[in-house]
Amino acid sequence: MLTEKEKDYMRRCLDAVRRGMPGFQSRQPQLRMMAAVAHTLAAIGKPDARQQGAHLAVIEAGTGTGKTLGYLLPALVLARLRGKHLVVASSTVALQEQLLHKDIPALRQCLPFEVRCTMAKGRARYVCPMRLEMRGGAEFAQDPDAEAQDGAPGDRHRSVRLIGRLADAFAKGNWSGDRDAWPDAIAEADWQAVSCDRQGCIGGQCPRIKRCPFYLARQEIQEASLIVANHDLLLAAADMEPGSVLPDLADTMAVLDEAHGLPAKVIGHCASRHSLRGARVWIEQAAALTREAATALRLGRNPGKSAAAAARALTGRLDTLYAAIGEHCRFEGEGDVWRCPHGALPDRWREIGAELAQAAAEMTKALQAMREAMVAAAADRPAQAQARLSGLGFYLGKLTHIEQTWAWMLRDDASQTLPTARWIERRATAAHGQDYLVCATPISGAQKLRELLWARVGAAVLTSATLRACGQFEPFLEESGLLAYPELRRLDVPSPFDYACRALLRIPRLRAHPRNVEVHTQEILGNLPVLLQNEPGALVLFASDRQMREVYAGLPEGFRDRVLMQGQVSRRELIACHKQRVDRGEPSVLFGLASLAEGVDLPGAYCTHVVIAKLSFAVPGTPMELARREWVERQGRSAFMALSVPEAGIRLAQAAGRLLRTPEDSGTVTVLDPRLGNTHWGKLLLRGLPPFRIAIGDGALV
Repeated sequence: MLTEKEKDYMRRCLDAVRRGMPGFQSRQPQLRMMAAVAHTLAAIGKPDARQQGAHLAVIEAGTGTGKTLGYLLPALVLARLRGKHLVVASSTVALQEQLLHKDIPALRQCLPFEVRCTMAKGRARYVCPMRLEMRGGAEFAQDPDAEAQDGAPGDRHRSVRLIGRLADAFAKGNWSGDRDAWPDAIAEADWQAVSCDRQGCIGGQCPRIKRCPFYLARQEIQEASLIVANHDLLLAAADMEPGSVLPDLADTMAVLDEAHGLPAKVIGHCASRHSLRGARVWIEQAAALTREAATALRLGRNPGKSAAAAARALTGRLDTLYAAIGEHCRFEGEGDVWRCPHGALPDRWREIGAELAQAAAEMTKALQAMREAMVAAAADRPAQAQARLSGLGFYLGKLTHIEQTWAWMLRDDASQTLPTARWIERRATAAHGQDYLVCATPISGAQKLRELLWARVGAAVLTSATLRACGQFEPFLEESGLLAYPELRRLDVPSPFDYACRALLRIPRLRAHPRNVEVHTQEILGNLPVLLQNEPGALVLFASDRQMREVYAGLPEGFRDRVLMQGQVSRRELIACHKQRVDRGEPSVLFGLASLAEGVDLPGAYCTHVVIAKLSFAVPGTPMELARREWVERQGRSAFMALSVPEAGIRLAQAAGRLLRTPEDSGTVTVLDPRLGNTHWGKLLLRGLPPFRIAIGDGALV
């Protein structure tokens, strides 16, 4: 609960922002958001509040509400007064950088107290000074799950030159060691040669630890009052020892921006897979590494012997499972996926899998013992230990995949609310012939989010411009595990923009059903030049890459010259080129997919018309989607109405939200999918949009 002193100080800080921030306008919806954020975060440290969900809030804040300031101001003030860390997590690095370099500095200069801010990144974003000095060192770890590709001599020379430039810049203090701070893109293979993971780091034994970018960044995090992170890092940190990467979540206030993507993100975080033939190769390589390291570092014979015995047991279980899959799975035709119906694992696989999981755990134990011995040896021979630890860390990571896969494979679904999706992928590889991938993932992130975040975080606010689907919070709350909290705050803060006067949503009459892709594509080709002929800037969003490219190829040459298509250059270059064209008075049209429907800001003439070629539904054929639909239908519900429609509603709202970005903007959204206007579920999707004027068919406004 907020104290009177806290309320008074918050009002004083708001007054300071009114006076000091150019163009700031205090709006009632934003004040409502600030109050909700403050009251929610004030519940930190109260166990009864955590049990009932009073420490949690979901806030949908429409475009133009001043969402960022609406959470930053009360959160920063309360974090200061309560002596807590504040973590703001967004969905992408680009949004992190916008917070760090634009939004936070503008607010910080108005506040009457200091705000120490830093960006949190995973260890893999920073160079390892030891490995950089060794120019990549001896590479013991090669991923046998990837096709071997021997680089051409020119590529190898380029890599050597690049690593030399990195080392020189780091030694002279011209580069911090942050991958994102290097002016050019660094290929993944090159970066892996000079970075390391947690298992590959010798920590306090490293003679370069005082210059280590990761440890310097971690010290900054401990000293910062505001930490900007992304969702991936937050989830990873929540799965580690408290304080390893981020401050202890139990004593932290958190704001999760762009939270609509969090449920899908946590499913990706949990999903796991491993190969069989490929795994056999790297397991043998791991055993060879332990033998070589034991000799080179004078560790004795025991660590190597234990790892070799564990490797034999694990490869034996993998071979047994390979045979069992070959006997049981009947891949249909050219199909390369065999799915466990209703997630049910064959009894024989369960028996083998339990033994396999135990063997993987034993090998992990053996490699961890080897790692401890190598870290101890690093006191005398740091360079030799570091080179081998990097390889060992790689293998420990691969073992984690096996253990996590079988944790999901063997999970007792009968005692859980939601089942697990389990399937086998068959693939042919040049290195191993026919191989299988064992794959598993939860079909919802709800339970994992409750375990990782909601039951542990001190207090949290989830916000986005699109949290409601078809006007309802319930689909998001169900997917994110928040329905279980009766005192959870819900707030809808509508956009202040005058959609009724400044924006038109048009659904033209079309002959083709979007499922008839060829005819629908032809109708798009016939409509686009007419719709956009007089627009200075436009955005055309497609549901599939194939249709986007077919439309682009079929456009009249004169019109195609004004089109910039996603994939031709980087997203940043694409948008910059579009803006340059419009600034010169040249018409410009962006063609893009789902990633251009989110987080793209094109105010004024940069976008006066958004065209949505087709309503976007999740691909129903993936094993995870099939398992989700199967589970919903087993409950007697319609998978289309319970899953597909809400998800399509969120995507439609995101796409339509690209039109008005400032109060002065105006324009049109055209949806070339007649189902939006002539189906009952299309009417539900319209409920989730801002209050556009709507014209269906030949132009009648509704």
